[in-house]
Amino acid sequence: MNFDINTLKHHQLVEDGPLEGCYIHQPAKGSQQDDKAVLAERRALEELGYKVMQVQAKGGTTTFAEAMQKFAKKTGHQTK
Repeated sequence: MNFDINTLKHHQLVEDGPLEGCYIHQPAKGSQQDDKAVLAERRALEELGYKVMQVQAKGGTTTFAEAMQKFAKKTGHQTK
């Protein structure tokens, strides 16, 4: 896979706060955690040493803040 970290389609970089530098995948219509493209992108990020986490939608929708709280708990980061 030709991988350009600047053109990610399935993962989002957390740019500030206690999870700065980590990536999350929040499923959207047409982008599920077991899709080949999602898995390839995740593997490439992990090979570069990034933490990557799957976030499940709650009731069909999840806010970015809810996703970050779940990510922080799962990775052991403290939230304020």
